[in-house]
Amino acid sequence: MENNPTGGKRVGPIELLPGISRMNFWTFMLAAFVCIGLLATLNIAQSYILVQHLGIPWSEQGALSGNLTFVTEIMSIVLIAPFGILADRVGRRSVLIVGILFVGAGYALYPYATSAEDLYLYRILFGIGIPATAAMTGTIQNDYPADGSRGKLLGTTAIFNSLGILFLSFIIAQMPNILFKSGWDPITAGKLAFGFGALVCFVSAFAFRFGLKGGTPATKTERLPYRVLIPSGFKAARNPRIALAYFSAFTARGDVVVFGLFVALWAQQAGWALKMNPGESMAVASVTIVVVTIASMIWAGIFGVIMDRINRVSAVAISQLLGACGYLSMIFVTSPLDYAMMPAFILLGAGMSGAMMASFVVIGQEANYKERGAVTGMNGLFGSMGILVAAVLGGRLFDAFEPWAPFAMVGVAQLVIFAAAVVIRIVAPGELPSKSRNGPADLAPAASETAT
Repeated sequence: MENNPTGGKRVGPIELLPGISRMNFWTFMLAAFVCIGLLATLNIAQSYILVQHLGIPWSEQGALSGNLTFVTEIMSIVLIAPFGILADRVGRRSVLIVGILFVGAGYALYPYATSAEDLYLYRILFGIGIPATAAMTGTIQNDYPADGSRGKLLGTTAIFNSLGILFLSFIIAQMPNILFKSGWDPITAGKLAFGFGALVCFVSAFAFRFGLKGGTPATKTERLPYRVLIPSGFKAARNPRIALAYFSAFTARGDVVVFGLFVALWAQQAGWALKMNPGESMAVASVTIVVVTIASMIWAGIFGVIMDRINRVSAVAISQLLGACGYLSMIFVTSPLDYAMMPAFILLGAGMSGAMMASFVVIGQEANYKERGAVTGMNGLFGSMGILVAAVLGGRLFDAFEPWAPFAMVGVAQLVIFAAAVVIRIVAPGELPSKSRNGPADLAPAASETAT
C-alpha cells in the first residue's frame, strides 16, 4: 500500500482522494461491516422474538413484520433527506455516530418487548438510527475514492457489508439456540443475543469518533446554505442518470428487506411443519443466509471492478436484470431449509448485491461533492419508499398467497427498472468512469447552484 504520486494514498488497487488516510479507509470498512450487518440482522432475528418471546400466531407474522418495517421506513422517509443535508453542513462522522447509538438503543430494548405495541415503540428508536447510518455510509463511500476507483471501493464496501451480515446474523441467529442447549431459558437467550448487537453498536461509535475523517469535503466557504441544499436532491433528478439511480435504489433496498424479513419467516413456518423449534429453524436457515451472503460478497468484488470499466448506466441495467432473475427464481423454491434449493439462493445473493452498488456509483459520479450528502439522502429516501412498499405489500402477499410471492413482486419491479436503464443508456448515457480524481459532476458547479 504505497502513496500515489499525485498525492492520494492507495489501499491495494483503490486510489483515495488527498486528505483521506488509510485509518479513515479502514474505519469506514468497520462502519460498512457493522451498520449494514446490524440493520439486516434485526429483520432476520426478529422472527425469534415474534415466535419465542411474544407467541405471535403464524397467520399474523407476515403482516406484523411488514407493519414494523413500515414504522421504520416512515422514520427513514422523514429523516433520511434531512440527515443527508445535515451531513453537508456539519459532517458525516457526527451524523453516523448519532445513528449507530440509536441503532444500539433499539437492539438493547427489542428483546424486552412484552407486546407488539412495545415492538413498534422500539422500532421508532431503531428507525431514527437507520437513515443516519444508511445515508452516511452511502455518502462516505463516495467521498473517499478517486472517481476511477469508485466502483472498486464500492465493491470493497459491499464485501464488508456482506461480511457484516454474514458474521453478525450468523452469531445472533445461532446464539439463542446455543444458549438454550447450554441451559439458558429461551427468553434470556434472546436478550443476550440482542444485547450482543447493542454492544457492537456502542463500541463502534467510539471507533468512528477517532477513525473517520471529520468535517465535510467542501470547505466552510464552499458549503451550500440550507436553502440551497434542501431542494438539491429534487433538482438533481433533472439529470436522467440520477433519476435512474433513485429508482434503482427503490428496488435495491426493497429486495434486501424482502430477503431479510421473509426468508426467516418462511424458514420458521417450514421448520414448524418439520416439528423443529424456533431456535433450530433459525439455525438451519442461517446456513442459507450464509450462502446467500457469500454469493453476494463474491459478486460485489467482481462487479466493483466491472463498474470502473463500463458506462455506469450499463452497470444499473446489468444489476437490475441479474436481481430480477434471482428474485423470480424463488417461485421454484419449495423451502429455504432444503439445501437442494441453494442454486436459486446463490443467484439471488448475486443479484441482491449489485443493484445498490450501481445506484451509489451513479450518484458518486453524477452528484457534485458540495451536495453529495443531500443527493445521497434523496437516494436513500427512494430506497426507504422501496422498503416500505416491499415490507407492507410483501407481508400481505406472504400471508395471502405463497412465501415466494414477495420475491416475485420485487423481481417484476426490477425488470421495469432494467427496461428504463436500457432506454437511458441509449438516449442519455453520460460519461465513462473518469480517469481524473474527481467525477464529471465535481468539475462543474452543483446542480442546485446553477439553478439559483
